Amino acid sequence: MAPGPKTGPALFLGLELATDQLRASIVDESLELVGVECVDFDTELPEYQYVLSWHIFCSSVFHYL
Repeated sequence: MAPGPKTGPALFLGLELATDQLRASIVDESLELVGVECVDFDTELPEYQYVLSWHIFCSSVFHYL
């Protein structure tokens, strides 16, 4: 079944990918902030071994600028 017509105001998604986090922001047609979500690589993704945006890999250290 096809979805019905969209109702409500238009929303826009902005993504920011930095060396230490990924942030998603949603704004409406008047550019009012509707919501924000962040993923902090250091604290929320420990399996990737980031420490203050430095990646530790096999006894070597890489910094992503």
